[in-house]
Amino acid sequence: MPVVGALAVGLVWVETRSWDACGLKPRSLRATLGWILLLLVIVIGLVNPFVQPLMDQLTGTKADYSGYGALRGNIAAAAQLIGGAWLSAAVGEELVFRAFLMHQLERLVGRLRGGLLLAAVLGGAAFGLMHASQGLSGVLLTGVVGVLFGYVYLRSGRNLWAMIVAHGLTDTWGVATLYLGWY
Repeated sequence: MPVVGALAVGLVWVETRSWDACGLKPRSLRATLGWILLLLVIVIGLVNPFVQPLMDQLTGTKADYSGYGALRGNIAAAAQLIGGAWLSAAVGEELVFRAFLMHQLERLVGRLRGGLLLAAVLGGAAFGLMHASQGLSGVLLTGVVGVLFGYVYLRSGRNLWAMIVAHGLTDTWGVATLYLGWY
């Protein structure tokens, strides 16, 4: 995923000749930390405890994390997955889904009334579908998180650094909960 992400960002850069358009412009630490904190509070504090049970109820299924069963109590496996998640998901998925896809979607629908939200919804749908192995509830939940990340990415002035760190910390939290057997 990081290689695909690098190619995708390369395409945005060739098109725009702008690191800002790729989300890779240096940002203020204060603003970046603020966006990270906002995303963590919403995803870990609201989406996980409230939206996930709602999705489970609406779909009649639970998000399928059975592929991660070997993590419970296995610190070596959890640490390895966290490292992989930071590289593949936090960096790779953010390059693909935010830096590339959100750039393209904003160009397509961004000038419409509600265009930023529409771009975020379309990007979130693609992000959710990529997580089909988690079942219908998992796809919907991940789609909601994708909408949130996409919208915040556009509203933050394309602060990709905040998205990468927030994604990595969110996945680290998720692996920790699997390790502890909370799911």
